[in-house]
Amino acid sequence: MKRHVVALAVSTAWAGAAAAQSSVTLYGVLDAGITYQSNVAGKSRWSEGTGIDQSLFGLRGSEDLGGGLKAEFALESFINADTGKASGNINGDFWSRASWLAVGGSFGRVIVGQYDNAFFTQGWMYSAFGSSMAFSPTMHFLYSDNYSTAVSSFLTSAYGITSIQLGTGFDTGWQNSLTYESPNLSGFTFSAQYAPKETTSGGDSRDNFTLSGAFNAGPVSAMLTYAQTGDDNKYYLSKQKVWGLGTSYDFGVVKVAGQFTQVKTVGGVMGYDLTLKAYELGATIPVGEAGAVLVAYGEGKYSADDVSWDFKHKIFSVGYDYKLSKRTDVYAGFKNDAGSDADSGQTFAVGIKHNF
Repeated sequence: MKRHVVALAVSTAWAGAAAAQSSVTLYGVLDAGITYQSNVAGKSRWSEGTGIDQSLFGLRGSEDLGGGLKAEFALESFINADTGKASGNINGDFWSRASWLAVGGSFGRVIVGQYDNAFFTQGWMYSAFGSSMAFSPTMHFLYSDNYSTAVSSFLTSAYGITSIQLGTGFDTGWQNSLTYESPNLSGFTFSAQYAPKETTSGGDSRDNFTLSGAFNAGPVSAMLTYAQTGDDNKYYLSKQKVWGLGTSYDFGVVKVAGQFTQVKTVGGVMGYDLTLKAYELGATIPVGEAGAVLVAYGEGKYSADDVSWDFKHKIFSVGYDYKLSKRTDVYAGFKNDAGSDADSGQTFAVGIKHNF
């Protein structure tokens, strides 16, 4: 009997120690809104679905390995809140948002797997609308302009082009990547991300990498990022050189932010190199303890080397966000979308967002 009691006590203590050293959390964001859009292929429409942010759910966990080391992991998937259907990445995968394993310590973190690219981090950090593909000008230029009505109607009418790589030729998270993130060094941090091409084909196929450095101290924030990618027709769709700079300052009564990005795509238009120069200026203005007004204006200018081709895309967004609680917000947003020789379009959305 005593042996059973001792064994039970030991197993209970071991389970308690394991629980103290490791944890797994279910988390996510559900965003459900009603959206009105004008000038979608010349018509207007109402739709239900993502209002401002993309819904997602995930699992993350960590384990204390001792000696100052920690193991971490994350699995995240985009989801459409109105239908329950998973929303894939470029390659159509289920864990489309993240799938990585990391080891961290005083040296920083080393992450293996699908992990956020620094350009995505820079894009949402220095936009009043965060990672919103619908309302953030920078996010739209880098990741969504291939599908914009203003751009596609201009290309079709002027040049008969129906498909072209206009923004970055890579996703918000880099698959098959190895990432290093430094510890905080008196406000300075840096990261490096490498993704092998994983192909033996020739042409523009090559390894991909990103370097970034950031400074954050009190109200001041700044980040500089550079990436170089090759075309492997699977995860990285174009041969590109991309660099960007973002900065913000929080005055208390208003937080202002700005960013600039240049994307150079080899053979982007009719075989000529395509250059995108995009900037965004914005502000977040607190209203009371729970509300905030969001304002952003951005321009994306596209041009092709040695050929008479250019297009300017302008986006103005304004919104209001109100926190019902620490985890639940209601919001309203308006966007005006205009481009060279193309009719402007408007988007209006109202909705609710819950973080869990």
